[in-house]
Amino acid sequence: MTSLAMALTACWPSSPLTVPVLVEADASGGDAASWHGVDPRGTGLVSLAAASRTPVPVTAQAWTQAGVADIAHASVSGASLLDHAVELPGGLRVVPAPPDPLEAGRAVDMLAHNPGLLRTGRVTVVDAGRAVPGSAGAALLRHADTVVVLTDPEDVGHAARLRVCAPVLASLREERVRVGLAVAGPCPHPDGEVSKVASGLPVWARIPHDPTGAGLVRGEHRPPRRLRDRWAAWWAERHEPDGVEWMPLIKAAQSLAELCDDLPALDLPDEERQEDGRHSLGPSTERRDSTVVNVA
Repeated sequence: MTSLAMALTACWPSSPLTVPVLVEADASGGDAASWHGVDPRGTGLVSLAAASRTPVPVTAQAWTQAGVADIAHASVSGASLLDHAVELPGGLRVVPAPPDPLEAGRAVDMLAHNPGLLRTGRVTVVDAGRAVPGSAGAALLRHADTVVVLTDPEDVGHAARLRVCAPVLASLREERVRVGLAVAGPCPHPDGEVSKVASGLPVWARIPHDPTGAGLVRGEHRPPRRLRDRWAAWWAERHEPDGVEWMPLIKAAQSLAELCDDLPALDLPDEERQEDGRHSLGPSTERRDSTVVNVA
């Protein structure tokens, strides 16, 4: 799950004004810092949760939208999600969770009650871990613009949990939260059948098993083993040495990121979205100050 969240953040359409940030809000503890050997040094989820208890001042843009012309003495927010993030090798910004489940759980609970700082970034991807109904992680889902639920229908346990939790996830749509599925691994069932099991939640992405791509986001080097992946790596090395889109996980995460960034396309039925192809056209023209995407 964290691998997909990291890949999604790394592949998010960015600009000089848009710096995607991954927030590890998994109550069972974080992995990103240990994967990459990074010392948060006073930053991370715990510092973010502590800062979240302080009310976020009103931004200059909010004053302007409210019709206040003179904002010279207005309260302008200096707090930023980036203040609590670390930069991983490669440039990805992450707010890492501590490995201790007790410490991480307390921080997630605090953040769920005070989620305002999550919107101080232009794009925030939140790794909520296994968001059990009634948990703090599940409460965070209600503050998102978009929720991506990673599931494996071929796993009997996964399928059973999805069937039980699907009505709760579907209820998020009543609060104008867009919810969709990312199907992991080789699944022979068509999207329509998977959607029926999940109370009508749409399938937004198919996430292939890709040890090489997963190793990349974890800071590991894992040579491709399958013949087609080795051929793709060989071709990329000669034509685009710095490209990583040949990795199945990265390619799927890129498509999912473009889809989540295009909010109107998320509201289309599966068939219309596939025919329309708007998820491949880049950033949406719908204006919004920030975007929060939860991966659960």
